[in-house]
This record gives sequence, C-alpha cells and structure tokens, in this order.
Amino acid sequence: MWGLKNNDNENIKNPPSDDSYQMISILFANNNNINVNPLSLTILELINKDQIKCDIDLEDSYEVGKKLTQKDNEVMKKITLRIANKGELKTSETSAINLLKNMNKNKKFNLKFMAKQSNNSSIADKFEKDFNEFIKSIKIENNYDGENYRDILENNKLTGKGKDLKKDWKNYRDYLKSRELTEKYPPESEAENSVQILYGACFDIEKNVLNIRENNSQLTEFIDKDGYKLLNIIFNNALLNVSEKRKGDGIFYGVNDKYTIPGGG
Repeated sequence: MWGLKNNDNENIKNPPSDDSYQMISILFANNNNINVNPLSLTILELINKDQIKCDIDLEDSYEVGKKLTQKDNEVMKKITLRIANKGELKTSETSAINLLKNMNKNKKFNLKFMAKQSNNSSIADKFEKDFNEFIKSIKIENNYDGENYRDILENNKLTGKGKDLKKDWKNYRDYLKSRELTEKYPPESEAENSVQILYGACFDIEKNVLNIRENNSQLTEFIDKDGYKLLNIIFNNALLNVSEKRKGDGIFYGVNDKYTIPGGG
C-alpha cells in the first residue's frame, strides 16, 4: 500500500475517482453484502443539496454509544427532517424520498418518530419493498449488477485496477482523518468541506472527519449529532422487523441488530 509519505502533496485531497458515494460504500466495505449505508448516504446527499431540510434543536455535539438509551431517544426527538424536494432528481433520490414518505406518512418527521415506525411490522414490510426498489435504482444508475462494476469489480472480486483504486481510496481516507494533512491542505469552500465529510461517511469515519473541519452547514450539524449512524440504526431496525424473512432472492443486507430499537419485533 502506498504510504502517505509518498502522497504528501495537494493532490492527496482530491478523490481518486468520480464513483458515487453509494458505490464507494458498497465496493470498499468489509464484504460485498449490500446494507443500508447507501440509503443513508443518499439521505445525506439530499440534505447537502437542500432537498431535505434538517432542523436540530440541540446545541452540543452528540455521539451514540454501544447501545441505544433513553437519551438517544430524546436526541432523535430533537432532529427533524422535512422533505422539500424541488427540481430534477435521480431515480435513486426519488426512491429514497418516497421511502421516507411511506415510512413516516408525512413530509416532516423527527428521527424518534421514524425509529418508532421502524418497529411496526407492516411499515417494515413496506420499507423492505421500497428499499429493494432503491437498491435496484442504484444498480441501474451505476451499471452494477451485484457482481460486476466497470473495470473495477469482476465476478464479485476486485480486478487489478480495482485493487489499485482501493489503495488510492485508502490514501484519501487517511487524508480525511489526518489533522496534519487537513490543516496543510484544507477544504477551500463550504461545499468542499461538506463533500469531504460525505466521503468520510462512506468509510464510517464521518465524525473523525468533522472533528478537524468546520461545522458550517445543515449536513455537518446533522453529522455532529451522529445523524448518519442514527439513520443506519433506524433502517437496520426496519429490516429486522420485516414480518416474513424472504429467502432465495439473492440479496443479503448485512443487517446488524446490535442497536435494535426497544419495542421492536
């Protein structure tokens, strides 16, 4: 693997490819199972694009612990999302917005309400259906069939070019969480600041990335309250509460029940 010593120049802050956030999350996760991260990343993108408004009635930074607590519920109650989509959207973005509408029966809701909804098996069943449609749209948009993707992934394995690209992404990830390199080559605008934090979420280091960058937007404020992790918890919980666990459909979501929301099925 190339060391950062060999990449200590301004180019280190440039993403090595234009692959979507969702595909980066899928390709470079610890396994090739599709989980809820691409959906949560899409919600982050929509917040960043101002297609989803985020209102937070909480001043201090917050971090979710190893298990959900009553305090987590109170924090979720103070994070409100409002769908305000206007203009042209990608199919996957429209699918994500429709999923949120169906899950919450409204365009405006707080995360505590969404967490409660995820415990309802009938809502969870509808969520699973909407989630499948979302994943299909991600695959179509990126020309990804689940096993092959561009010249990077072939028969579910990284090609030589894919392995080289993964090394480049690891170097970029190391830049994102390095205070020294970030101070030396900082983001040059609010927009670039938010994009770097979005890339951090692809590698589950979004809080580390934010800690050495500006908290200056709705997106960064949402990350500051551990919103990305909370979304993943809620969406995982919905899949855990599906009334009938289907088999043989070729899809495994890599659900983690570590953070199961109390009151679930």
